[in-house]
Amino acid sequence: MLRISNLFRWYKPNRIVGGLHESHSADNGFFTSAKSGSLEIAALIVAHHLGKYIPGKPAVILQHMPGAAHLLATNNVYNVAKPDGLTILAANPNVAIAQMSKIPQVRFDARKFHWLGSSGADGVMFSIRPDLPYKTFDELKRADRELVAGTTGPGSNAHDFPLLLKEFAGAKLKLVAGYPSNSDVLLAVERKEVDAWSALATTIKLAADRGAVRPLVRGRTALPGYENLPVDEDLATSALGKSLMSIKAIPQAIGRAFAVHPNTPKDRLAILRDAFAKAIKDPELIAEAKRARIDFSLISHEQVEKNFNALFNQTPETLKEMGKYIKAES
Repeated sequence: MLRISNLFRWYKPNRIVGGLHESHSADNGFFTSAKSGSLEIAALIVAHHLGKYIPGKPAVILQHMPGAAHLLATNNVYNVAKPDGLTILAANPNVAIAQMSKIPQVRFDARKFHWLGSSGADGVMFSIRPDLPYKTFDELKRADRELVAGTTGPGSNAHDFPLLLKEFAGAKLKLVAGYPSNSDVLLAVERKEVDAWSALATTIKLAADRGAVRPLVRGRTALPGYENLPVDEDLATSALGKSLMSIKAIPQAIGRAFAVHPNTPKDRLAILRDAFAKAIKDPELIAEAKRARIDFSLISHEQVEKNFNALFNQTPETLKEMGKYIKAES
């Protein structure tokens, strides 16, 4: 899957701190990695409005840094970017799972970033073809055959969410990996090549709105209109299963988070946090987000930090078993 790193650079009028070109060695910048999609679009929307609330109203530029499943950008902000507040990471919180998995490419500690907050959470949903007879998850569990779930591969929501439902909630599923993207899995659903598909809740909702799928289960974070779907963690039949589902759920609850270097001066950090909170509530930002069909809702930096700490607070048994069921994205 294509990964895109987003780099915000803000500068005072007439003094350019960074350019638009891709650069792996820039002194200042804002790097993140995200698949071209809602993460990138949301970061661009924030870039359009953040400068209004920073003294001097500097320009904010979004720069892409693709590579290493979100790790390249995260490593850059942590290790290369100057701690001057001019470089803001539009993070994919799943990089914390890579850290927990002790992936060799990880050269950061997600708990040590200074988080500005998040522009909103996104859950995950499990869905099936609408022509299948199963209206609830309980009915699905009683199916007389295994349903085929198409996935993009281990580490993705498309793979890990149904895998955990199969292993710890009794879902009768056969996972078939190898689809290049979520859109390819959806096409396979519409062609009746596969029966089930999991993805970010916003993505599933767009398909459900046109009758392409029927959502049956959601993750911890509820999308408006789908609050009454059963939650995977509540369906788990063991403490281990519930813990593993929680590990997947917490990054979704963190959502589209933004951070700066751990050594950023406190005065600049305070300015950026205040500007971020104001930008997320900006009427023009809200209108732009609505046109992009992305829900924005401010999540405080305190809550983001709390969620990251909770993610790392796992029992030795859970950490030992995690690698069997949850893979860092690749």
